[in-house]
Amino acid sequence: MKKSFFKLPLLLVLFYWLFNIVFVVTYSVRFDEYFFISSDMTTYQISRKFIKRILLNFFLQLPSSLVLFITSVLILNKYAVNQINQKNIVNSLFIAILITLGDIVGRLYCYTYIYECIQSGRQYLNPNIYFFLPNYITNFLKIAISYFFIILLTYLGIKLFNKSYTHNDNALTQKESQQLHLGLFIVLYNCYFLTTLFALIFLDKDMYYSFKNIIINIVGLTVFLSIVNLLGYFLLRRCFTGVTETLALIRLIFSSMGIFILNCLLLSGLIMFNVLLARYLNYLSKISELKIVIIWFVMAVILFILSCVLVRIAVKLLFGKMNKNYQNI
Repeated sequence: MKKSFFKLPLLLVLFYWLFNIVFVVTYSVRFDEYFFISSDMTTYQISRKFIKRILLNFFLQLPSSLVLFITSVLILNKYAVNQINQKNIVNSLFIAILITLGDIVGRLYCYTYIYECIQSGRQYLNPNIYFFLPNYITNFLKIAISYFFIILLTYLGIKLFNKSYTHNDNALTQKESQQLHLGLFIVLYNCYFLTTLFALIFLDKDMYYSFKNIIINIVGLTVFLSIVNLLGYFLLRRCFTGVTETLALIRLIFSSMGIFILNCLLLSGLIMFNVLLARYLNYLSKISELKIVIIWFVMAVILFILSCVLVRIAVKLLFGKMNKNYQNI
C-alpha cells in the first residue's frame, strides 16, 4: 500500500478540532452560567453565541494544532505508521480523544494555575526588570506551556496505541524523503509564524472581541497562509534534492527557524528604511498619501522577492545536492 505521511496526522488534527467543538458546546450548556444571560434569547442569538465560541476556540487553537500535526508526523513516521486504513483511523480517533481530554484538563487546571503564577510574579517584579518582561514574553511562555502539553499528550497517546496500529516498512525512498522534508519545512515555518503572530498580536487582544473580528481574523489568516504556502511549495519543491533516506529533523528545525529569523530581520530592516525614506521625502517636500502607498507597495514587492530568494538559496545550500556532495567528502 502507498505510504502517506500527512493524511493520518491531518485526520488526528481534524478529530482534535471536532472533540474540542463538542467540549465547547457541552461546557457552554452545562457549566457556563453566563452563557444564557436572558431566558428569552432567540434561537438565532443562541446559535450565534455558539458559533462565536467555537470559532474563537478554533482560532486560538491554530498554533497548537500545527504542533500536534508536526509531532504526530514525526512519531508516526518513527513507528512506521503511514497507511490509511480503518484500523489506523480508529486508533487516531481514540488518540484524539485522549489528547483532547488531557488538553481540556490542562486548560481548566494546570494552564490557569501556571498563568496566574506568571501574572502574580510580574506584579512583584522590580519596575526596571518588569520593563524587560513585556506582554509578548509572557505570551510566549503561555504558548510554550500549551505546546509542551500537546507534544507530551501526542507522544503518550501514539505510544499507547502503537501496537494496535498497522505498521509497514520504515525505509524511505529518495522521493518520499524529499516530500517529507519539504512538508515538514513548510509546516515548521508556519508554526514559527503563527507562534510569533499570536504572541505579539492576538493574545494581547480582549478574548471576547466581536464576532466580526473573529471572522475577519480567521478568513484573512487562512487566505494569507494558503497563498504563501502554495507559493512556498512551488518555490521549494525541487530544492530538497540532497536529503538522505533518514529524516534530518534537527537540521530541519534549526534551518527553518534560522531562515524565519532572517526573514523577520529583513522585514524589520525594510520597514525602518521605508519609514525613514517617507519622512525624508516628506521633509524635502510634502508628498501625497498616494505616493506613500506606492512606496509601501514597492517595498512589499521587494520584500517578497528578497524573501523568496533568501529561502530558496538557504534551502538549496542546506538540503540540495551541493550539501550532499559536501557531506560525502
